[in-house]
Amino acid sequence: MDQNEWLQQFQAVNGRKPSKKEVRAALKRGEFMESYQKSKKKRKTSTIVIISVVSVIAVLLAIAAGVTGYYYYTGNVDGVWERESSFFYSSKKHKWIDLDEQSKRYKMDYYNFLNIEKGSVKTYAYYKLRAYDELGISGNYNYIGSVSTAYTGHIRPMHQVNIWKREFELSISQKEFLTDMNRYINKTVKNRYSSDNDLQELKESYKKDFQNQKKERVSYQKKGNRLIVKGYNKKGKLTNKAVYAKRTGKAATKLYKNYKEAEVKERKALEKLDSEY
Repeated sequence: MDQNEWLQQFQAVNGRKPSKKEVRAALKRGEFMESYQKSKKKRKTSTIVIISVVSVIAVLLAIAAGVTGYYYYTGNVDGVWERESSFFYSSKKHKWIDLDEQSKRYKMDYYNFLNIEKGSVKTYAYYKLRAYDELGISGNYNYIGSVSTAYTGHIRPMHQVNIWKREFELSISQKEFLTDMNRYINKTVKNRYSSDNDLQELKESYKKDFQNQKKERVSYQKKGNRLIVKGYNKKGKLTNKAVYAKRTGKAATKLYKNYKEAEVKERKALEKLDSEY
């Protein structure tokens, strides 16, 4: 019998609990087997269960960490990205418009690339007009400022990458934006042939553009060396999309070089017009 059974039998016969001396004597005579062995077995089983549970939790945590790390890695889009194609939905025509095809009809070439550093997105964009007779200039002329996105290279990064949501979120306030815009207009656009009304209209157009961007949700998806960027209006409807290709080394350097050359040509053309006014 086990120790508990012997204790019950002893109390039934003697009407009292045994002393420690009597218990040791009975154990020595072999009248019962000590119950610690069973308890030890139970403790051993419990220990195995605990270790198993801890091991499972550790494995699950390791898997979660791996999945999280992979999700972060695949969402990291730091680098230089050159636009390959872009489309926007025309609510007036009720159809999608290829921006490059539209630009060709106006005898323009549109250039755009992104520089993303530590999740901070800076955009560079400009149109290259194949001929701009209104300015009296023959040959090709790069006119930065002819479209609303052209100012982007002159101001601070406007968006921050949200890797977990796979979105580009506005990272500056309207006040910061307008401060940069006024600096850009005064430095690049303002001249003797531009009236105060023209400049004010330009500022208002840029302000409106920023307000529109505040209403827009911009998502992104990275597929290898391609970056797909999509814009949605406040109703959640897709309104524009663009595909970018990653550029490194000389290819990335060339993008900056071409943009700087466009800036120089624009400045020279404006200075020439200013002097001839």
